[in-house]
Amino acid sequence: MFQSRLWAPSSMLRARALSGANGCRSPSSRRFPGCSRSILPAVRTPYPTDIAQLTTEAPTDVLYDAVIIGGGMGGLTTAAKLVAKGAKVVVLEKYLVPGGSAAHYKREGYTFDVGSSMMFGFGDQGTTNLITKALESVGKQMKTVPDPTQVHYHCPPSSAHPEGLKVQVWRKYDDFVAELSARFPHEASGIKSFYGECWAVFNALNSLEMKSLEEPRYLMGEFFKNPMACLTLASYLTTNTGDVARKYIKDPELLKFIDLECFIWSTVNADMTPMINAGMVFCDRHFGGINYPIGGVGAIAENMVDGITERGGHVVYKANVKQIITEETNSSSSNGSSSSSSNGSSEPSIRATGVRLADGRVFR
Repeated sequence: MFQSRLWAPSSMLRARALSGANGCRSPSSRRFPGCSRSILPAVRTPYPTDIAQLTTEAPTDVLYDAVIIGGGMGGLTTAAKLVAKGAKVVVLEKYLVPGGSAAHYKREGYTFDVGSSMMFGFGDQGTTNLITKALESVGKQMKTVPDPTQVHYHCPPSSAHPEGLKVQVWRKYDDFVAELSARFPHEASGIKSFYGECWAVFNALNSLEMKSLEEPRYLMGEFFKNPMACLTLASYLTTNTGDVARKYIKDPELLKFIDLECFIWSTVNADMTPMINAGMVFCDRHFGGINYPIGGVGAIAENMVDGITERGGHVVYKANVKQIITEETNSSSSNGSSSSSSNGSSEPSIRATGVRLADGRVFR
């Protein structure tokens, strides 16, 4: 239904960087059309380069402030924020490389991302540049390559577009709106109004410190700092993107395009996509843009690990967590107040205090 340009720029850059492919003819007489310079043959490069060098140990006789299960981006970001505050942290990763779905692997001298490839959050303005902020918390930064378009849609032929609907989502917002309006001139006003409402949501989000919207204490604190932004977001909490689109747009083909805009990142149509989520994605692709980290998406996690360990944290690989260790504690000992049952006795609470690995090691 459409052809995405999400992977080409970064994969081409990685291939060139890792193979030395500034030219195209190798000493072994491999020649490529239109090329006059040479490249070296690709070599087999396992990753990690030496499994024996993996960090598989960390002190078990230390009482950590946090034991984090999983070295994906969520776990690494949590660890980065904690070590930046001086906390003692260990991250336990079952696999051989960090990053989870944002990891990569190397074969024949080339690097391949295993999952994530369209990267938001590398901007340098506002509060939605979460990758930049996570890296900065451990003293890291990465060079990126901006993509001039997020997606180049190639949709099937229709009566209005007999050769198929082709639309590019340009990094520059005005260019994108102009191109989409040129395809649906009778809906030009509705297009501006719909995406304009998306910007109202995004601007509210971009004025708040980005944390969990499900955390009441955070929301209360943000409300006192920026009540209008919080009220704006609250008004959209139960609103889906399809309902907002139909307020301004009537053309069924354009509404299907809005469905596709939602589906490529939310995997559901506009009626099932929360408006708050759509506002973030539809606008941040223009505000912060889509930026590909040089070295591949997996390099984000590698930089995070370096920053965490440089600040005294630990990231342990081949760490297969098999059990969460819990202890019963009297609730009064942990929060200064006690809860009582109907007969007046204090009720114990269960608290996680550590984990046990498959090899028997315990981290607390």
